[in-house]
Amino acid sequence: MADLGGSMVNSKVLRLLVLVFAMALVASACGSSGSDGDGDEGASEDVSTSEDSSEDSAEEPAAAAGGETASSEGECAEDDTILVGFQNPEGDPNGSFPEYSLAAQAATDYINTELNGLGGRCIELEVCAMAITPDDSQRCANELAAAGSEVVVSALNFFGNHFPIYQGSNIPVIVGTPITIGDFATEGVFAIGAGGGCFGVHTGMVQFATQNVPELTGNEVNRVAVPWADTPPGVVCYYDLEAKPLNVINGTVDPSSSSLAGSNPNLEHIGVPILPASADVTPQATEVLDFEPDVIIYSAQGSDCWNFVDALGRLGWTPDDTPLVLSGACTDLTAMEAAGDLAVGVYLTTTENGILNPLEGLTGQHLENATTYQTKATEYGLSDDDLNKGFAGQGFAVMMSLNEISDVIVAGGGAVDGQSLNDAYAATDGSRPSFGGSPLDCAGAPAPYVSVCSSPIAMNQWDGTKLVPLNDVGLVTGIDLVAGSDFCFDGSQGAACGS
Repeated sequence: MADLGGSMVNSKVLRLLVLVFAMALVASACGSSGSDGDGDEGASEDVSTSEDSSEDSAEEPAAAAGGETASSEGECAEDDTILVGFQNPEGDPNGSFPEYSLAAQAATDYINTELNGLGGRCIELEVCAMAITPDDSQRCANELAAAGSEVVVSALNFFGNHFPIYQGSNIPVIVGTPITIGDFATEGVFAIGAGGGCFGVHTGMVQFATQNVPELTGNEVNRVAVPWADTPPGVVCYYDLEAKPLNVINGTVDPSSSSLAGSNPNLEHIGVPILPASADVTPQATEVLDFEPDVIIYSAQGSDCWNFVDALGRLGWTPDDTPLVLSGACTDLTAMEAAGDLAVGVYLTTTENGILNPLEGLTGQHLENATTYQTKATEYGLSDDDLNKGFAGQGFAVMMSLNEISDVIVAGGGAVDGQSLNDAYAATDGSRPSFGGSPLDCAGAPAPYVSVCSSPIAMNQWDGTKLVPLNDVGLVTGIDLVAGSDFCFDGSQGAACGS
C-alpha cells in the first residue's frame, strides 16, 4: 500500500495529474470501449418541487438563504483565492475513493472557469488523502487546518475524530457522505450528502423494504435480512439506523412516536456483519439465505456489494426469489452489467434530482443538474469510468453546493469566507433547490441528528442496461422511525435498540 503520510495535494498539481490521466485515457480509448456507472446520487423521480421563494428574515444569512442568487458567470479572479480543504480516504483496501476527489477537482475547475468561483474568489482545492485509521484522520485535519483552509469538505470519514480539530480553528465542515455519529451531531458540521448518509439512506431502505416492496411485489415482508459493513461507522449505521427502525416497526422499541411503531409485530430480522474487502463471503451469504428472508437490504462500498451478490448467486439466489435493496454506494454500472441477470431487478437508493441517470425523460432541475454533471465533469478532466460512480457524483455535487451557497451570500450583500459559509448553510430551510439533491434544511435538522441537512431518498431499479427511477414510489423517508430517539449504540455490547 502506498504511503499516505503527508500526502496533501495542491490543486494545481492535482489538475496537471488529472489532465495527464485524461489524455492517457483518450489515447487508450481508441482500441476499446465500455460503459460504467454508479449513483449514490442516482436519479430520483421527477419530483423536483423545490420552491425558489422564502420568507424575509431579520438575520442577513437567513435572508440571503431565501433570496434570489446573484449571477455567477465567467472566470474568477486568480488573485483572490479561497482555500477549500478536502479530506478523503484513498489507497487503503478498507476504503479507497479517489473518484471522490477527482470529481471535486473537475467541479472546482468548472466553477473557477465558468461560474466565477465562490463569490468571485477562485477555489484552491487542497486534497489530503488519508488511510482508514484514526491517526491519519487527525493528521489530515491538522494539515488542512494549518494550511489555512477556510472551509473543509469531509468526503467520508470512519471515525469523526477530526471534527474537534476543525472546531478549534473555527473551520466549518461540509460532509459529503455522512456515516458516523460525529457526522450527524456535531456543531459546525453540515451533512449535505444524499439522504443524510446512513441517517436517511438506511432508515429509508428499511421504510422501502417493509412498506413499498410488499406493494411492488405483492408479497408480505415479515423477515428482513441485513448484511452490513463491519466497520466502525457500519456498526453504528446498522444498530442505530437499521436494527432500531426494524424494532420500532415490530414494537420491541418502547417508547416510540413513529406512526409505524408496532405496526408489524410479526416482523423478524437478522444482521450479518461483513468485513470490507473480504475475498470470500460465502459463509455470510449462506447465513442470510438460511434465514429465508422476504427481502435483503445491504450497504457497502461498491466492490463489496457485488462480491456479495455473486456469492448469493452461486448459492442459487435470484432477485426474483428474494428482492434485494442496495444503497446508492453500491451503484457501479460496470459491475452491474457484469453481474448479468443477478443484478436485474435490484433496487438501489438514490436522491431527488440525482445526476447519474440517463437524461432521457428528465425535466426541469433534474435534467439541468444531470446534464451539467455528465458534460462538465468529463470536460474538466474526469474519466468516463469515474463519471459513473456514485462517489464521483457526490464529489462534484458537494463543490456545486459551495458555489450555490456562495451565490446566496453574495446576493444578500455578503462576502464569501468560512464564517459566512457556516452561517448560510446553518440558515438553509428547505426553500431553495440544491444541486443533485433535495433542498437543504440544516435549520430543521431533527434532534439528535442536528448536523443532517438532507434526508429524503428516492429509488431506482436496474433493468439490465440502465437505472430506472421508481416514480410511482415517490420520495422515501424513514427518519420518522428514529427522529427524537437517543443514539442506541453503546460502543461496548452493540446496542440497546430493542430485542
